[in-house]
Amino acid sequence: MRGCIILANGRPPGRKHLEFFRAHGYPFLICADGGAETAREMGLVPDLIAGDLDSVTGATLAIFSGVCTIEKIAGQYDTDVEKCLKIAIERGFTGCVIMGATGDRLDHSFNNIGIAVKYDPAIKIMVVSEATCMQVISGDLTINGVAGETVSLFGIDRETLFTTSGLQYPLNGESLPFGVRDGTSNVATTGPFSVRVEGGTGILMRELEKVIVGGGFDTN
Repeated sequence: MRGCIILANGRPPGRKHLEFFRAHGYPFLICADGGAETAREMGLVPDLIAGDLDSVTGATLAIFSGVCTIEKIAGQYDTDVEKCLKIAIERGFTGCVIMGATGDRLDHSFNNIGIAVKYDPAIKIMVVSEATCMQVISGDLTINGVAGETVSLFGIDRETLFTTSGLQYPLNGESLPFGVRDGTSNVATTGPFSVRVEGGTGILMRELEKVIVGGGFDTN
């Protein structure tokens, strides 16, 4: 997999969390507009800054000019995160971690979670927020879980079926339609666990620290 990180203009991620993903398959750093301000504050040099550039200051652009690529992309139909995702896909990235995409505005946070579903499977996306790591999943996955960690599963519709093993509350070809039923706060019993998603896509959420302890998100 060829991976990148998109740093958005929301609540900043922890430095150690960002560096973990850079060291584990996501070395290329893309800043979505004002995300470049976060990179500057964290002492990071992005590889690319993109968006309509209405949130990043001229001073920050001047600092990064000449040391990274800066692309101004006009248009209000795509968010800055989406503009960056399209660039990532065009450049051949197959995996992306979105960080700094949640914050005080619930509509922005909800939209950025939806983006992960929208662009799957063109690019496999994880969204990292505070202490949680979210990934859109399909097919068969084996997860490097940690015994006792909290695991939550969510479906999009009634046609998507989930089967699990290694979790305290197993699922056997069951649906988890959004707004009807969910799989919140399940527990990994022995460590590694498996999830099969048939007929669509699902959302898997894990504790970020446990993802780091396990060395990554999935093994499939």
